[in-house]
Amino acid sequence: MRLTVLGSSGGYPAPGNPSSGSLLEHGGAKLWIDAGNGTFAELQRLADFTKIDALVLSHVHADHCADVFPLHVALRYGEHSGLRLPLYCPPGVRETLGKLLGEGGWEDLGEAFEFHTVDAGDTVEISGIRLRFLRMDHPAHTLGIRAETAGGTLTYSADTHTGADLAGFAKGSDLLLCEATYQEGKMGGPVHLSARQAGDIARRAGVRELVLTHVWPTFDPRISLAEARDAAGGLPVRWARSGEVFDVGG
Repeated sequence: MRLTVLGSSGGYPAPGNPSSGSLLEHGGAKLWIDAGNGTFAELQRLADFTKIDALVLSHVHADHCADVFPLHVALRYGEHSGLRLPLYCPPGVRETLGKLLGEGGWEDLGEAFEFHTVDAGDTVEISGIRLRFLRMDHPAHTLGIRAETAGGTLTYSADTHTGADLAGFAKGSDLLLCEATYQEGKMGGPVHLSARQAGDIARRAGVRELVLTHVWPTFDPRISLAEARDAAGGLPVRWARSGEVFDVGG
């Protein structure tokens, strides 16, 4: 598998770095995972959005799903009108998104997307990539995602605090894409992880590599990397810079 970062800015997009989103490819399959602010534009640099196999949303906070709306416009009213893209999401996401489109929004979204509701414990296979889901420790109904093929395993934390068993869920993964919103001395509410906490989780999970994402836009990612490495027990730790490409497994 190959993971290309579309954006990794936590909370809101930064110059040159959209909010959360990535493109996961395996063979000919292309999965768009999380559609934060600005990610649709970045996706179009890499792929024909009408050829994406599916969009997978971890939760309905804007920095992970806002670009559903420009995508909806492109699919519903563009030259490919009539195409419906499979969209996998937690319970209630379709209804919440539909409200922002006004009366009939729920039905209008259905003209552009083929909705599939997933939840913790579910397993789905999309074009040769098997996805499993875990409920995360976050105010919105949020799902961590584990993507598996014969050649490798990627685990994505989405947004979470320490109450979810992310270490168990990510056990043995080739790559853990983990949120690292906070830094030491710059901790917010108990709804996100710090870089040090991400490093500790990666160490306990025994992953091969840790990649930090969702870093707060005004924080220096070099500090986040140093704090994560200090806790990761020698594991390779990198930052999910927008445009960065990671090979997952062999």
